[in-house]
Amino acid sequence: MERGVEKVYELGELELKNLETFAQELGEALEGGETVLLFGDLGSGKTTFVKALASGLGIDKDSVRSPTFNIVNFYPGRSSTGGSDDVEKARVHPALIHVDLYRITGEEEVLDLALYDLMNCNTVLAVEWPKLYFKYVCEPYLIVELEHFDEIKRTVKLKPFGRRMKSILDRLVKRIDQDKNEGR
Repeated sequence: MERGVEKVYELGELELKNLETFAQELGEALEGGETVLLFGDLGSGKTTFVKALASGLGIDKDSVRSPTFNIVNFYPGRSSTGGSDDVEKARVHPALIHVDLYRITGEEEVLDLALYDLMNCNTVLAVEWPKLYFKYVCEPYLIVELEHFDEIKRTVKLKPFGRRMKSILDRLVKRIDQDKNEGR
């Protein structure tokens, strides 16, 4: 299943609030054209991760719903500014395509979704239960593996593919490590 992963980031056990903070910061760093593949059992935090990712993309996280029954949800990109005096911080966030393949049983169904037609440099694709879609993914992408540790913590492992995704993770993980060392 794995392509040649260059580096694995094991974040260990993260409280859900810290997982959400990480996912939001990841969303803020994404430019469009990236795919996030979320692996984990039912209730491991995949949709929670996507909601926080959406927030980082400037999308109201409360509007994000699990697409278990309709399979694909689309959330348009948003424009944001840093304030009226700060034109340089203006940003157009990419759109989010949230996919849940839990109910998909075969590759033909995955191909019928034509996810490759939805993907472009102005979108971020987040796929829950991506096993059947994995072989169609192009760089840059990120594998997020979530496991229950307890009710408020999840074990998190990240595998970036592509130079851009690795660069983003290097920055985010460095910040997480600093926070851990400072006891935050």
